[in-house]
Amino acid sequence: MNNTNSLNDVTYNQIREDIMNMTLEPGTDVSVPKLSERYGVSRTPVREAVVRLQQSGLVEIYPKRKTVVSKIDLQRVREEWFIRTSLETAVVDEFILRCSELVADTMQELINKQKRYMDKRNFFEFYCKDNRFHQLIFETAGEELSWLTIEEVASHYNRVRLLYGKMHGAEQSHIDHHIKMVAAIRKRDAGAMRSIVAEHSNSLLEQVRSMAKQYPQFF
Repeated sequence: MNNTNSLNDVTYNQIREDIMNMTLEPGTDVSVPKLSERYGVSRTPVREAVVRLQQSGLVEIYPKRKTVVSKIDLQRVREEWFIRTSLETAVVDEFILRCSELVADTMQELINKQKRYMDKRNFFEFYCKDNRFHQLIFETAGEELSWLTIEEVASHYNRVRLLYGKMHGAEQSHIDHHIKMVAAIRKRDAGAMRSIVAEHSNSLLEQVRSMAKQYPQFF
């Protein structure tokens, strides 16, 4: 049973990662037979994965017709953005209260790594370090469940982030926002950090509007 569950999880995670990083683009045929052949596993774990992916809004199933990677839904992006922004601004006070110099130093090191990945135009690793930066805010505040909730529901929001990075590269403004956050953290200024978190989050919505016009095939 454990081996079966492990295979199901591995298969799900592989397919989900390929959808999230746009290896499997919106509209791509992801029928069970095709995915089974692509990932070299039997149809049972693939079938389980497709059901889970449908539940998270990454796959659309048309019975007896086709199964495809879902297009990026602009309304869902906005709703997922709202969830993330609301939760992240809500944990700022507790984060500032609990944050140590070690946490601030760790966040600064993540910024340094982001700079290196930006120079190398490795946006996926840049994105991973960006996620870890924000995850630390929730972990330090003792709100790990909130972060897990964001990661689970923000499937369209995160695809837009990765799509933007693949098409346009990482932006200096993202790093600048993180630098300002760390400065606010070291000053124990919750109000300033909350404002920067909101500004950081709002910048994505502006990107989304322009991308939907530039790449309509994905929306």
